[in-house]
Amino acid sequence: MKIQILVLCLLASSAFSASHHPILIVVSYDAFRYNFFDTKLVPNMERLKFNGTYSDYLVNVFPTKTFPNHHSIATGLYPEVHGVIGNTYVDQKSLKVVKMGFEMYNYSNDVIPIWRWNEDQGDGRHSATMMWPGADFPYQGKNITYRQSFNASVDWFSRVDTLISWLTNSEKPANLVMFYIEEPDTHGHAFGPNSNTVHELLQKLDNVTAYLEKKLEEHKLTEKANVIHLSDHGMISVTPPYFINITQYIKNGTYEWAGATPCIQITPNAGYEDNIYNSLKEASVTNGHFKVYKKEDYLKRWHYKKNPRSPPILIMADEGYALDDLIVAAPKYAKFYNFTLTNTSEFGVHGYDNDVVDMHPFFMARGPRIKLHHRVTPFSTVDLYNLFTEILRLPARANNGSMGNIVDILVDGGGRYGVGVGVVVGGVLLALIIVGLAAGLTLYIIKVRQNIRTAAALNKRFPQTFQNSGIEAQHLLESEDVQA
Repeated sequence: MKIQILVLCLLASSAFSASHHPILIVVSYDAFRYNFFDTKLVPNMERLKFNGTYSDYLVNVFPTKTFPNHHSIATGLYPEVHGVIGNTYVDQKSLKVVKMGFEMYNYSNDVIPIWRWNEDQGDGRHSATMMWPGADFPYQGKNITYRQSFNASVDWFSRVDTLISWLTNSEKPANLVMFYIEEPDTHGHAFGPNSNTVHELLQKLDNVTAYLEKKLEEHKLTEKANVIHLSDHGMISVTPPYFINITQYIKNGTYEWAGATPCIQITPNAGYEDNIYNSLKEASVTNGHFKVYKKEDYLKRWHYKKNPRSPPILIMADEGYALDDLIVAAPKYAKFYNFTLTNTSEFGVHGYDNDVVDMHPFFMARGPRIKLHHRVTPFSTVDLYNLFTEILRLPARANNGSMGNIVDILVDGGGRYGVGVGVVVGGVLLALIIVGLAAGLTLYIIKVRQNIRTAAALNKRFPQTFQNSGIEAQHLLESEDVQA
């Protein structure tokens, strides 16, 4: 009887330890540039890349900053639509600088991130976000099942363990997890993307990738979970001789400033609009290494103009140049990380035009819905939302992405109805198999017990030994502020 109970428990565990819905895990490594694979420091990621589907790079949204891009990934919308136009912005009514918080992300109830949309469909769908930018806050007045706020002191391996616990929760198993890691961005800002420090971080990120795959395998989720690895933007190196002091050209107290190198938002005080623009425009010609735009002149392909939060004036440093905020930040980095600041010190910068090659992030995916050993044409960050909804089998929602750009990633070409029928049929077959196995095993157990009685072997014992092994989580970095 004990053996029978154990077998049935194992069957129940395998059937209900994960969501009955498709599972999607999205992993974002902040500032992991598309060509970091060329360093040959990420063999585990390299293996996953070529075993599944990948693109040479993604085309991210402007500005190439963390918060706008992560929200475009999550919503399929351009910044001018979802309202997160920078890591900070000036509220054009109050003239106050708005930073990360509910106000930044609470732009419109029409903006529904994928984690909210997934849970809204009900039927046991549960979403989870691990430190994903913008996921701390309620959308449409509701929070999701699992949320972990950003905390750099929690090591990456522990984050994976928590992620797995969400997927395998017996009562509310998550079928969508959005997983964010703040590196190599944080240290890349202080040391530059070509530094040994960043190279060491790439190796550690590679180990985390391997650890995630190992834990999925241990929990029998490898063949059920679709895993997408990506980043939000790239990064380039800038040295102090290429820092530009733009505030010398405009009068103190006549404007509000938001954003960060190389993309600065300027909101002139009333009556100073023309004076500030003309002064900056003249200086840009003289200096030759930064550009100045009025709102009406923003490039159409930026999709940055049609939002009340967008600034009246935008200053954009040329590639390889930085602005005043890095003049201030550089000595602070040197002090915090205990290095000597020189004219050759390299600092990491991102936020340039999204057609700058080194601003491009990477993309790779693997799982039951993903093609094997496949390469696709680079596509846009806003297309990812459609990929997510297809994998999760969620109703389509209006967005700025194109379904045509992601269908080649999917094994069935994104055929929603075919997938639904396949899953239903597959689910029925699986249920029949499980019932058949349970019945067969029960009959077998009864037969064995009868044979044991016949042979008068009731006292025979069958000792079993169960081993529980795991990988000790490694604490990688001390807690510190994130430079987004």
